[in-house]
Amino acid sequence: MKEMRRNIRILGILLLCCFIGTGGWFGYTVYSQGSRWMMNSSNTRLNEAKSKVDMGSITDVNGVVLAYTDSEGNRQYNEDKYTRRAMSQTVGDTMGMSGTGVEVFHSGTLLGFSGNLVDRVWQWLKGETYKGENIRLTVDSQLSRYISRAFPDGKRGAVVVMNYKTGEIMSMVSKPDYDPNNLSNRSSSETEDTAYLNRVLQGQYAPGSVMKIVTTAAALENINGITRRTFTCDGEAIFGDGKVTDAGNAVHGEIDLMTAFKKSCNITYAGITYELGLDKLLKTAEQMGFNDNFSFRDIILYESSLPEDTTEVSELVWSGVGQGRVLVTPLHMCMIAGSVANGGNMMEPQLIDAITGVGGIERFRTSTGVYRRAMSEETAQVIKQYMAETVLSGTATAAQIEGYTVCGKTGSAETSDDKSVETNAWFVGFIDDEEHPYCVAVVVEQGGSGGRVAAPLAKKALQKAIELNS
Repeated sequence: MKEMRRNIRILGILLLCCFIGTGGWFGYTVYSQGSRWMMNSSNTRLNEAKSKVDMGSITDVNGVVLAYTDSEGNRQYNEDKYTRRAMSQTVGDTMGMSGTGVEVFHSGTLLGFSGNLVDRVWQWLKGETYKGENIRLTVDSQLSRYISRAFPDGKRGAVVVMNYKTGEIMSMVSKPDYDPNNLSNRSSSETEDTAYLNRVLQGQYAPGSVMKIVTTAAALENINGITRRTFTCDGEAIFGDGKVTDAGNAVHGEIDLMTAFKKSCNITYAGITYELGLDKLLKTAEQMGFNDNFSFRDIILYESSLPEDTTEVSELVWSGVGQGRVLVTPLHMCMIAGSVANGGNMMEPQLIDAITGVGGIERFRTSTGVYRRAMSEETAQVIKQYMAETVLSGTATAAQIEGYTVCGKTGSAETSDDKSVETNAWFVGFIDDEEHPYCVAVVVEQGGSGGRVAAPLAKKALQKAIELNS
């Protein structure tokens, strides 16, 4: 009998542990994946609520109203068309054309599903239509509008500015954009189908030479004495069945690693990649978030990839210089640059600053969190120096800002095998300043040279961010 009681007690404890574990898992999943469940098209409760609830407002970090529900229950957007368009993919729209927008991804909050019972009872007693919660974003609409208008006319691409100490997204601009007030004209020639795509989060691009940040980190952490070695660039090099050349058929001669970085020498970096091998390059890249299924609470970020099945030598070495099948999103590239600035710590991106309920009572406030340790502090310090030299006297001099140390890397990513199409212009970098810890990523599709096109735009974005936060 005693043994039976003991067994029953053990079984009860096991069942209790299973119950607690299941409850904990469910709670964590709702916390981390709730927005993804809520935005599912098969969620009938969501569609029903939209007809009965006045959705809460969306404001920028300074309180500028970006979206609200008027007295007649209609959804309205900022009265300034340039602000509406600059914020279109970030805020979203009533029809969910931008699937990653706050209107869709955080619809559960805006409809009050996560609100408390007191709010509901209070509004019921007052005979009011139930109102959802209000969301204040981390983005600055004035900065976004400025960047949007500074973007090269007629070009597609993306710009994202982030605080590398906190992870707060200060601006994300995607081109082309659209006007959420004119969705009835979405099939017209004025609005491109791809305008609803948020290229900051969903654009998967060949990184070109900005990938050399990753390759440099791999070299520093795996090849002893790499900073003391010299390399020879004769203008071309053969690896396997492929040939590697530099932009403009440049010949750099005898150079060290820092010079190879700031002059963006493909031949040197192809050789370093060959010496590293796929496993070491892949390990470093995945340490920085490549091939990860990002599951951030505030945003949907598409995966960046470095293929694990690379077998050809020619593809391997081109991967190290950001070509081949390597793909990256602008926000992820911004996070990588930010991790260099932040001593190797990569912060989780934050888009929600605060959530408030009835009477302006704050229910939630964003908290800073480290996504992962992307590299050692020693490695980050060396790469920071290289990026500073690149802006001072390398390919990114157009990103210089008087009175500040700007660190960066340019890239010109090929998008066709025969070079018949202009390269995508890249710049990623940051301000090395405690008062203004801002990092940026810029990609201009078919923009040409990263140094001539992307770097000046990054300079404008960072300068405006400084001006608005001084």
